[in-house]
Amino acid sequence: MNARGYGSIPSELCYWITFLSEALPLRSVGSFIELLIGAMLTPTGFVTDAYLMVNMRNHWTSYYKWLQQGKWSWLALARQFVRLVLANVKCDVIHLAIDDTLTLRSSKKAPGSRIHHQHGNKANLASYVLGQCWVNLAMIVRRSNGEPVALPLLSA
Repeated sequence: MNARGYGSIPSELCYWITFLSEALPLRSVGSFIELLIGAMLTPTGFVTDAYLMVNMRNHWTSYYKWLQQGKWSWLALARQFVRLVLANVKCDVIHLAIDDTLTLRSSKKAPGSRIHHQHGNKANLASYVLGQCWVNLAMIVRRSNGEPVALPLLSA
């Protein structure tokens, strides 16, 4: 344990973050690492929560602009993540899953916000709701204890 009561950062985690960073332009690596560590520390993983979790070097708008307009590729980062998983997960079979998620919105101004059929049949929601529909691709692998886990790859 260190002076703050936390254990040391596992060397595997440092290697994995470095490996993922190799898919990004050098000028993007600092912002990526700050947001990644912040997201790992939050219970939600939301960008705003990640920003508040870590003592960031820059103002919020810098991270927003980096995410929205930065000169880096989500696809390159996703490919690098797949390489990392395949190198570290020892499975004979890996399944891919596609699923959709509906994020409820109260404003019609939200990007991609439209009326969707709420197919979860939740009792407290109308049959048709305003929201954003996300389609997700995940890789399903088994943990060392045999439990399956879904690792998100892409969302669109």
